[in-house]
Amino acid sequence: MKFLRSAILICLLLILLVHLTPAPIQAAKIRVRSTSTAGKGVAYSSAKLSRNTNSIILTLSNLDKVAKVSYTLSYSASGIEQGAVGSITPSSSTDSRDLYFGTCSKGVCTPHYNIKNASLTVTVSLKTGGTYVKRYKLKV
Repeated sequence: MKFLRSAILICLLLILLVHLTPAPIQAAKIRVRSTSTAGKGVAYSSAKLSRNTNSIILTLSNLDKVAKVSYTLSYSASGIEQGAVGSITPSSSTDSRDLYFGTCSKGVCTPHYNIKNASLTVTVSLKTGGTYVKRYKLKV
């Protein structure tokens, strides 16, 4: 009986320790969903968290057969829904965008704080008519 109580106490302490240990900060965690004819293994976008610039760096590649790229960044900052949208008509095979977590006006940028539920959706429209959608769930 004493052994059973000790085992239960140890299990409870381990569970408590796991839940109280802070989780490491992670960069973009990728979720991929294809909705069409894009070739498997062809990467059109990647996203990387840049803590130095308080932004997501969206890198686009293999754009030779791409007609248009659209992106939507959405997140909550201090409880207020925020976001950025845009589109690119490629003029070369690569491009990139720096998507800032904040607002800029007349050359002055103000960062947003307490960012939660950040996600980025990139939609690639191919010249052949197909589309490719990639969703990033971002841990900021």
